[in-house]
Amino acid sequence: MNLLVALDAILTHQNITRASERLCLSQSATSGILSRLREHFEDELVVRTGRRMTLTPLAEELVVPLRAILSDTERLLSMRSAFDPATSDRQFTIACSDYVWATLILDIISALRKNAPSVNIYYRGPSTRFYKTDIDMLIVPDRFMLEDCHFEPLPPSPYVCIVWDGNEQIGASISLEDFLEARHAQAFSERTTFIESWFLKQFGRAPRAGITAPSFTLLPDALVGTEFLALVPKDLAARAGAYLPIRTVAVPFELPVMTDVLQWRPSHDRDPGLQWLREQIVSVASQRFQSKSSSIGAVDI
Repeated sequence: MNLLVALDAILTHQNITRASERLCLSQSATSGILSRLREHFEDELVVRTGRRMTLTPLAEELVVPLRAILSDTERLLSMRSAFDPATSDRQFTIACSDYVWATLILDIISALRKNAPSVNIYYRGPSTRFYKTDIDMLIVPDRFMLEDCHFEPLPPSPYVCIVWDGNEQIGASISLEDFLEARHAQAFSERTTFIESWFLKQFGRAPRAGITAPSFTLLPDALVGTEFLALVPKDLAARAGAYLPIRTVAVPFELPVMTDVLQWRPSHDRDPGLQWLREQIVSVASQRFQSKSSSIGAVDI
């Protein structure tokens, strides 16, 4: 088992120095372990390519099953017949977008401080690494959900159109033509976004980009002092409206809905701690959905 833990560190970091730091071993000791692993697998596992180390094809195949073995072992050792959130100091890891973290996970962390003061939640990488890390749960848009994981849909949040409250070019409503001609604040993405795909399908054209923000949650901030529009989920708009001078604008068409799903591995289905955390997430998400937020600026959302 110790060799498997060391193998995981070596394959994850592909660097003896960083693997040694994670294992709390000397570099010579870690190099010795790598030699033993190479002898066992009859493979180099990590090789130098140019100025960096890369995994061999066999090592690439080992990553997912190795992570699964270690994750299940850690879960087995941490399991108890019952889970007491009031006394537990367990750490959970969740993969999600910046939007989910800002509108849901922060509320969950705040709620846990009351009934689970020593429980900690950490963000641990994007969903593409779900099977390569010790991530406990994944929250992704339903269109990206993993087929081989259990899931629970979370309450949806409709999109709304928002602008800076001082924007005198746009009133309380906007026509479709003006909406499509106006410049929009959009989040950076290397691929076509959900909103762009939706508009292309509905109207044959996507909104014009006026500015690109580094993350989705920064779109409301990017509007202040500008004439840009932005499309964001209603709960994000409500949260931003508490500290930013923004307002909503009525559009002459029905905007799409953001729907996320909570996912976990089938092997974690009966873990009492994860069962408890799933219940907390669903409960807070449902309360958020049911709460009737007041308004942003002068226009109700």
